[in-house]
Amino acid sequence: MRYFEDIAVGETGTFGAETLTTEEIVAFAERWDPQRFHVDEAAAAESIHGEVIASGLHTIGVAMRNWVDAWLDDVANLGARYIQRVEFHDPVHPGDTLAVRGEVLDATVPDHTDSHGYLDYELTAAVDGDPAMTMVTDLVVQRRGDGPEDTDTDG
Repeated sequence: MRYFEDIAVGETGTFGAETLTTEEIVAFAERWDPQRFHVDEAAAAESIHGEVIASGLHTIGVAMRNWVDAWLDDVANLGARYIQRVEFHDPVHPGDTLAVRGEVLDATVPDHTDSHGYLDYELTAAVDGDPAMTMVTDLVVQRRGDGPEDTDTDG
C-alpha cells in the first residue's frame, strides 16, 4: 500500500488501453446517457459527428477503471473531495483505443489534521496520443501510520 508520503508531485503513469466498440458505446449510453448521437446510428450519422460517439461519462468510466486497476487500488485512497475540472477535447468513436495516463500535479497537507493529505491528480484518456478527455480530481490520501491499513500484524 502506498501512502501520501510515498507519492511525489510529478509522478506519472500509464494505466492500460481500451478499444470501444459500437455495441459498448450504445449499451452504455442506452443505460446512462441516451442522447441520439450516442444511441441511434441513423441520427448520429446526420449529426456533426457523422457516427455514434461515446458518452463523455463512458470515457470517464473507462479511464477510471484502468486507473483504479493499475494505480489507485495500491494507494491508501480515502476518496475525492471534488473534481476540479473535466474537459472533453475530442469525441471518442467506435474502434478508438483510449490510452489512460495520469500525473500528480500537487500535494498538500491540511493544517487541521496529520491523518491525510490532498493530491491534485490529472487523469487523461487519449486516442492516438491526442487527449479525448482530461479530468483533475482532488484525492484524499491517508498518511503513513494513521490507520488500520498501516498496522504491522506480523509482530
